[in-house]
Amino acid sequence: MRLVLALIISLLAAFPAAAQKRSPEYQAAAQAWSALDRFERVRLQVLLAASGHWNSVPNQDFSQRLFEAITRFQRENGFEPTGSLPQPQVNHLHDLARPVLAMWGLKEIRHPARNVTIWAPLGLDLTSNRTPEGLEFRDPRRRVSLDYKYFAGVNVQAAYPVLLATVQRQGAVIQYKVQRRDFFVIMSYKEGVSTYTRYHNDGNGALGFSFSWNGENGQVYGERLVTLISASLYAEATGGPWVTPPAYSQEVAATPPATRPVSPAASPAPKPDEDEKLSSGTGYFVTSSGHVVTNHHVVKGCSTIAVFSGDQPAVEGRLLGSDETNDLAVLKTEIRPQKVASLRIGARLGEPVAVFGYPLSQVLASSGNFTLGNITALAGLRDDARHLQISAPVQAGNSGGPLVDANGNLVGTVISKLNAMKVVQATGDMPQNVNFAIKSSVVASFLESRGVSYETNSSSTTLAPADLADHAKAMSVMILCR
Repeated sequence: MRLVLALIISLLAAFPAAAQKRSPEYQAAAQAWSALDRFERVRLQVLLAASGHWNSVPNQDFSQRLFEAITRFQRENGFEPTGSLPQPQVNHLHDLARPVLAMWGLKEIRHPARNVTIWAPLGLDLTSNRTPEGLEFRDPRRRVSLDYKYFAGVNVQAAYPVLLATVQRQGAVIQYKVQRRDFFVIMSYKEGVSTYTRYHNDGNGALGFSFSWNGENGQVYGERLVTLISASLYAEATGGPWVTPPAYSQEVAATPPATRPVSPAASPAPKPDEDEKLSSGTGYFVTSSGHVVTNHHVVKGCSTIAVFSGDQPAVEGRLLGSDETNDLAVLKTEIRPQKVASLRIGARLGEPVAVFGYPLSQVLASSGNFTLGNITALAGLRDDARHLQISAPVQAGNSGGPLVDANGNLVGTVISKLNAMKVVQATGDMPQNVNFAIKSSVVASFLESRGVSYETNSSSTTLAPADLADHAKAMSVMILCR
């Protein structure tokens, strides 16, 4: 007995010593991680999971396991294995994850009875079917299947041993299992098919999903995919931080053609043999010190960025941060704006909105363009929850501009318009004014992750259209990229 106690005491005493032996790289990486916004921590783990470097539920915590996952990504891609992710490495991580995420086409699906969402790979062309318990999704190519169901009157503590025995009786090999007070997970394998099942107590029943994949019918990276599906349900069940799916839709970015030339103050004249490629977009001020929000695609690959505000000479815009997944970027300028956008979270279906921007500035007025419309849907293509659908007309050059409500509050950032020609080819019908904006809640999360403050003192005073146009113009800028 004394020997056992001595062993326990020695082990307990060893834990603080072990913690103190963390490498300087680990400590620096942990400190850098703690400085990130909690949603940015989740986003990075989502990318690590999609690229095959992380197979656990994304959370806020930094651990030895996460440190090892990040350093493995860095070694495999020629970076110094520090455990910290500077922006160029984050961009490379995006590039690795993008093809997989584009194939999955992850969307949030809501259980019809429980009002709880999980992620589903609808980009795999799944067919759906409503059942008394919920939803079933099937892949015509038999690569994957997903059941999202709720069983009233069932407790996970009672269901777990029954399901486990059933799976074993069917001849499947149990690869992983865990049971807790309020949830369980069972992962099994049989004849080329892997199945992952997760259920949580929800109300007076059990809510969860079962996801199966067969790699012999096509590579879908099922292990990575089920990690994110499982994490989405876990976040809903526990109230942990979570993010919208980093989806890649068939939208056509409203990136404009060349526009008015940049002034000498913003950029030196090109050499005679230099191929001058110009594009333009719109942005808006979010701070009185000159921070400007626009789309990532507006400033992607720019060697110089010129920002025009009203009749003032162009100034240089310095890129502070960019989020390719959500198509957002923030610039810093030396301009002191007349107006700053005040973000309002939560737009309403049908409410009137307005767009200000600099579309087709070689053809239309270079002083800007103001259009009115309504919010026609609270989600974008394929129910993309990050976006709003609007009827206010937009053109090439509107990208990155403000979407404001009738009181002048910012409710979104213009991102794109529907590719009308592709729709005509597919359906024979020409869509009218089907345009999209990024919700202000996504903009707020992006700014928080970059350490940029923003205003939320929403106005309740309805403005006449002419006054609303002046208000929107005062907060907007034209952006020229070369």
